[in-house]
Amino acid sequence: MDRIRADHHYTISYSKAHRAKWKAMERIFGNWEESYAELPLYVDALRRSNPGTNVFFEGPVIQENNMGRPIRQFERVFWAFGPALEAFKHCRPLVCIDGTHLYGKYKGNLLIATACDAENGLLPIAFAIVESENRSSWTFFLWNLFFSVGCINNLCVISDRHLGIIAGMKDIEWLDQVPPQTWALCYDDGRRHGTMTTNRAESMNSVLKGVRGLPVTAILQQTFIRVSEYFYTRRESAESMSGEHVPSMQQHLERTAHDARAMLVRRLDRSEFNVQDKNAVMYTVFLYSDNAECQCHVPKLFHYPCAHVIAACGYARISPGRYVSHWLSSESYRHTYEPRFHSVDDKSRWPIPTENDPIFIPPNVRRQAGRPVSTRRRMHMDSRDPL
Repeated sequence: MDRIRADHHYTISYSKAHRAKWKAMERIFGNWEESYAELPLYVDALRRSNPGTNVFFEGPVIQENNMGRPIRQFERVFWAFGPALEAFKHCRPLVCIDGTHLYGKYKGNLLIATACDAENGLLPIAFAIVESENRSSWTFFLWNLFFSVGCINNLCVISDRHLGIIAGMKDIEWLDQVPPQTWALCYDDGRRHGTMTTNRAESMNSVLKGVRGLPVTAILQQTFIRVSEYFYTRRESAESMSGEHVPSMQQHLERTAHDARAMLVRRLDRSEFNVQDKNAVMYTVFLYSDNAECQCHVPKLFHYPCAHVIAACGYARISPGRYVSHWLSSESYRHTYEPRFHSVDDKSRWPIPTENDPIFIPPNVRRQAGRPVSTRRRMHMDSRDPL
């Protein structure tokens, strides 16, 4: 509206500006209704160009068209790009899940599963469009997520404890099959890797804010474009790394080593040390061949050495880098972003549909008139996670 007023000295109404915006979006990204019909064709092209990609649909069959193709009413779709699933194998066994509203023509929610790379960067591994956040939709998402990532020992899932997530976990009997250390904070023994909130998943929601108002096929296309560009940028960054650890961890070790110089160390045994900090607080440290322990619990919870461990390492002439988890190494970071995304064919070269390929029609939940809220209200736990 401000642009029209500045360029043409004419003031248009909000409703006219809103209609113009929607018409422009349809020209660029396609018609909302046609987008549902095109979705299976795009998915076929996506799978052909990027092997290992998983896409699953849900929606009842309404009828068949005159060519015998089933017509289904869209309910849900889950997708996980093959290169992202391969990348997750080189990341900490930790996933943050969260949901956010769509604000296009039809109601819905976008569910996202996000992992964390060696540099604490976001790694989106799975998405889903569902009708709302409820027990059934979260069960659909979690089933397909666990199927896609495969069997991973001590996989930890962090969420905002939405009632739909809790119910979905029970529906797939997930909590009955794993120890409480992987989902209850009071039992945490390092499986959370220091992650206390779902901020990472919510940060990805903000990255995709502009995508959430697009037609359904365009949402899949734009997530593919943004994630593939993200991989390319991180791959370029990984190639310039030369040290054993990623830069953020190397900075942490150097910064913590400076604090460790002011500590007093006494050796009690081959592996046991007493370390007194500048506040005269005493900590017991154990240095073993493959791991370190400290009464401050930082090595156990965060998987890298604290200042007390580094002080003991200096006394024992041991490199503290040996106690940094391999998940935080430069090698792990490079392997994470090695998988390549490959471009999807243009619409004119999409596979010809067969009689078994469904035709999706929109859900029967159109959004009410008016501008939807596109920014999440911030809560008291909206804070940055420490390194």
